[in-house]
Amino acid sequence: MALFKCENLNKSLGSYKLNDINFELEPGMVLGLIGVNGSGKTTLLRSILGSYRLDEDPSDSGQLWINDKHFQTDMKEYRSSIAYVLQESPFSRYMTVKEIGETYGHYYKGFDLKKYLKLLKEYDVPEKKWNDWLSKGQKIRVQLAFALSYPASLYIMDEPVGNLDVEFRDVFYDTVRELVAKEDCSVILSSHLVIELEHIVDNLLWLSKKDDQGYERYFGSIDDLKNRYRLLSTAKEKVSAIPKEMLIGEKLRSSHNEYLLCSESGDFDKVPDTLKDALRYPELQEIMYYTEKGCED
Repeated sequence: MALFKCENLNKSLGSYKLNDINFELEPGMVLGLIGVNGSGKTTLLRSILGSYRLDEDPSDSGQLWINDKHFQTDMKEYRSSIAYVLQESPFSRYMTVKEIGETYGHYYKGFDLKKYLKLLKEYDVPEKKWNDWLSKGQKIRVQLAFALSYPASLYIMDEPVGNLDVEFRDVFYDTVRELVAKEDCSVILSSHLVIELEHIVDNLLWLSKKDDQGYERYFGSIDDLKNRYRLLSTAKEKVSAIPKEMLIGEKLRSSHNEYLLCSESGDFDKVPDTLKDALRYPELQEIMYYTEKGCED
């Protein structure tokens, strides 16, 4: 049974619209949320959190469940099942780190202040320091300590690692792995650092944009995604032998050119034998780069 389900989510913000997002998460899974700026990652996460309502515009719609608790009819249970780490601190600037736990912890069932303070110490964040005086990285650590101090089923993390030093990133990723190892919760992790993301997530949700529209380009495993693509390094004049519908993106170089090829079935038999030795599996960041860049005219 799915721990989290998102069905037909549509959200408009002025002239921008996020269109028809559908995915679900099994317990014990990490979902990587990727996409270029403006594709709708934060809009999606804020809609799941409830920060953006799905009835503010006539075109808004969608259904969300956590452990079969509906985001509207079971709002209290739904929201109490979520923990989060956001790009910007949701806590008051004018509280000490300890006061954040003492004050905000009352709103979360099962919040453990002792665990929160213990994690702050482990994360090297002074509990008497004002939130406003913390670095961006320290504010992320405070949010992480808070999120881990009460029981949740779904952890939403919106670009948390960009402001963390390399050493604490390892701590963060280890924490995510430990969370899902118990298989009683799941994590949605949004990040631009796709090289790192690739090694921790189970599935991907890839959002793209066209004009003022955000849409779902892909949902599934990284392996299935990579199997659809190959990178071809060759001279430009040889590419005419490749079916045009397979050419997704290109990068022109002085010595040779690179082309991203796509086959939904993973079958690249249409590539001439003379070019097959020049094919390789691309990295996730290469798939994103070539796909978003496209082919030059």
